[in-house]
Amino acid sequence: MVAGARTFSLEETFPSPQILNPPPTRHALLAFLLALTAVLHIGTAGWGDLYDGDESQVAAAARETVQSRQWLLPTNNGVPLAQTPPLGRWAVATSFKIFGVNATAARLPEAFAMIGLMALTFLIGERLAGYWRGFGAGLILLCSGGAFVLGRIVGPGAIFAFFICGAIYCLVRGYQHQKFRRLWFALFWLGASLACLTKGLVVLPCLAAICGLLAIFLREARLRFRPLFHWTNILLVLAIVGPWFVWAQHEFPGSVAWTAANSPLPRWQLSLLHFIWWFPAVFLVLPPFVFQPRKILRPDELTIAEMLPFSWLLAALFFELIPGKDLGAALGTAPAFALLATGAWARSSRPFRAVGIGCMLIVGCSLAAIPFWHSAIFPINNAAWLSLRPLALIAAGSLLIFGLAALVLLRQRWEITLVLALAAMVPVGWCLVESRARLASSFSLADAAHYLNPRLGRNGEVIFEGPVNSGSSLAFYLEKKFFFVNQSPGPRERDAASQNKYLDEHFVLDAWDRSDPIYLIIDEDRVAHWRHLITDRVHIYHQVSSCGSRVILSNQL
Repeated sequence: MVAGARTFSLEETFPSPQILNPPPTRHALLAFLLALTAVLHIGTAGWGDLYDGDESQVAAAARETVQSRQWLLPTNNGVPLAQTPPLGRWAVATSFKIFGVNATAARLPEAFAMIGLMALTFLIGERLAGYWRGFGAGLILLCSGGAFVLGRIVGPGAIFAFFICGAIYCLVRGYQHQKFRRLWFALFWLGASLACLTKGLVVLPCLAAICGLLAIFLREARLRFRPLFHWTNILLVLAIVGPWFVWAQHEFPGSVAWTAANSPLPRWQLSLLHFIWWFPAVFLVLPPFVFQPRKILRPDELTIAEMLPFSWLLAALFFELIPGKDLGAALGTAPAFALLATGAWARSSRPFRAVGIGCMLIVGCSLAAIPFWHSAIFPINNAAWLSLRPLALIAAGSLLIFGLAALVLLRQRWEITLVLALAAMVPVGWCLVESRARLASSFSLADAAHYLNPRLGRNGEVIFEGPVNSGSSLAFYLEKKFFFVNQSPGPRERDAASQNKYLDEHFVLDAWDRSDPIYLIIDEDRVAHWRHLITDRVHIYHQVSSCGSRVILSNQL
């Protein structure tokens, strides 16, 4: 009587070292994937200015790190940012030291991290189901909305996803081979520790949940994962992660708790955005997932190749529902979805592939039509919308051409139809990058800083009305510190220098009548308010420039 049997992979039947070398096709696919990633990310690193918000905040903090040489304590215009783990800022600061302080250098760490992320996704897919599965997963990840949008935002997003993917790759290697298992599991914890220094301590329970789900469904995982929790691995994590978080908690009490409690976006909005980040693959595989779930998921065939992407995606999406996650963290779920979607496309029948391509075309063309039917809810002027219409036509044309080609060749192998469907995203991705560059004046103060830098001189001052985060691009592009008006100091700004950066309207009006140049940056809906205050008090009112929805006032002619 046979108690049980399992299928051995081709690799497991060979003695170590392997007798057969990988075929040339495998090397060609990996080289093509990495070269395309380099073209799409390094080749476009200089397109457009940095936006206000997190990316300019990281870039400004890295710039001040280089200038002050204070690598432990990040600041943005002198405001401490101790709640932010340091690894993403250190990567940008290192890039500034090598390539100079500019927007291109700020985006290069993310670009290199995206190249590494594609390589690791390929390698994980290859380990699970062969190099074609790895190539399909890497291509889905590369040709997705999240890779073109989130993968270019300056910050720790792509770096965090790279370390997470590296940890998962080491987990797979340790699971599949007993030889060097402890070494691979130690490297797993090394990747987890570096991910913690990039995004926070929430990484550890997320990875523990992935391992726990695999152990629940796979008996082999329960046996092989025991060395994961060896005391040397725990000491490794404490030695890497502990010092910075202990220092941050000591210098700024509550900073670690603040990181866990921060919630920049409602959870339901972040969940819905995944349909944009995972476009177009999410719509390609949606029909088979809905109508053929047992054929796609195969609950009767529980193997590491089936359960790892599912467990990874489930655990990552669950931890995105708790506070403390932001848009950049969504890249951490993208490789898991890419692996799952590649298997779903390979197993789906031709009619459902055709329905998936049709869904991709409908949704893609609808999104491309946004510049033609936009409404007042978008904070972008009409001229900017008009500049996007040619790009929208190019994107829609690319989707139609490659989508129809995939339908014509639907009877070919699944790899061919998948490549054709995803090839539409290469022109679409360039259009997304160019669109973001053209809209920079509506979401960035770079043009305002370029206007002010030659006019400030030694005694000129800039005053900004708005929160620190909404003017973070000013901190990166402006060549000197600036002041805030009608804002309150943060809880960690207790020293006199920090307190003096925050002014009230009476102080601004008293300084407005002096001879030193003063430039006040306000929103356009505040123009009437400030015109009334200034003309009633000092009778010197000049609106000298504008930048998107922001207006620059000055006491100089």
